[in-house]
Amino acid sequence: MTSGVSIVIPNWNGRDLLERFLPSVIAAANEYSQRFDAPVEIIIVDDGSVDKSVELLLDKGFVEGVASGEEPGKAAEVNNADPLVDSGRGSSNNQSPAPILRLIRNEANRGFGPTCNYGIESACYSLVFLLNNDVEVDVHSIAPLVENFADASVFAAHCRVFDVESGRECGSGKLGSFSNGFIRVHRSYVTMPQDTEKEEKEFKKAPVRYSIFASGGSAMFDRRMFIEIGAFDSLFDPFYWEDVDISYRAWKRGLSVVYEPRSVVHHRVSSTMRTVNKRRIWRMQQRNRLIYHWVNVHDGRFMASHMMWVALLAFTAPLRLQPGFLLSVIAALRRLRQIRKRRLEEKRAAQRSDRDVFKVFTTLEKRPDVYAYDDYAELKAIGQPSSNGRGLGPNQ
Repeated sequence: MTSGVSIVIPNWNGRDLLERFLPSVIAAANEYSQRFDAPVEIIIVDDGSVDKSVELLLDKGFVEGVASGEEPGKAAEVNNADPLVDSGRGSSNNQSPAPILRLIRNEANRGFGPTCNYGIESACYSLVFLLNNDVEVDVHSIAPLVENFADASVFAAHCRVFDVESGRECGSGKLGSFSNGFIRVHRSYVTMPQDTEKEEKEFKKAPVRYSIFASGGSAMFDRRMFIEIGAFDSLFDPFYWEDVDISYRAWKRGLSVVYEPRSVVHHRVSSTMRTVNKRRIWRMQQRNRLIYHWVNVHDGRFMASHMMWVALLAFTAPLRLQPGFLLSVIAALRRLRQIRKRRLEEKRAAQRSDRDVFKVFTTLEKRPDVYAYDDYAELKAIGQPSSNGRGLGPNQ
């Protein structure tokens, strides 16, 4: 395995988060680079921060500048004497070079999607590990993700995620389905051991763990496919649902998204969004959820069901004490011209129908090794703890 990896982290006023979580990213990058003699770069894309994030990164050895198109491995020089850079290094005299540390800046705040796109477009390597700035990465997490891309149809592979503060699992395989007028993307699953211990540990013998989407905060993407598909869509600016959207577009194009439980990260959930008005966040989520459906659902019966449910939810929104839903519908309708254009483009590009995509997950859920659930507390029903990121077996 010699695949180079670009690690891209968007940052907005996250100085404290970078100080806490970035050392784990650098340690994981060092481990992968040294173990497999593979080049790694870490790109922080700062989205107009005003909290001295940039000063911190420059002090820690990050070099500013865009390096898209440059020869891999020569994007920047690093200061190997800095303790942040040296975190996780081994003692061998024949070490691979330390990860290249690069800083890219947006002069004004552009939002999550555009900032991620900028970083991925500027990356030197074919695989991009996209992380939030509030994610702690287990040291051996990169290589298992990379292994999945031996299959040329794999668009993305996402990690297993635990909440930093509570220790509870908050991200595993995701099943896709359609019911009550909407695509369901948050029903989860784990896999149970079925074979011998030796077979459980051998990746090549493990059944493929598909997932309806890869989270933009803890997943690896094929850079070429990401760009060819159209990257994170500006319709979803400034944030939310762009990762679900691009994953579904990949599925419709005949590609696949997989879940890699051997790659574990710990996430301080919604750290950046804690400073944003909660009502605004909810309205944004609902607006983008609607846009996602209007662009991507092409099955006539599914779309008719969706529109009926949207009308019902809008009509009853005041009775349900959710008047903000009406504002979300209006906000989505304001982008209708762009939505129609994108919908036509996606219909032309599709190689799978909506029903074909959901059939993948219907088949997956029927497998004897798959345990599906809606709440992580349900893991206790099968004797699995829901709060110890290092306590479950490799098949989970």
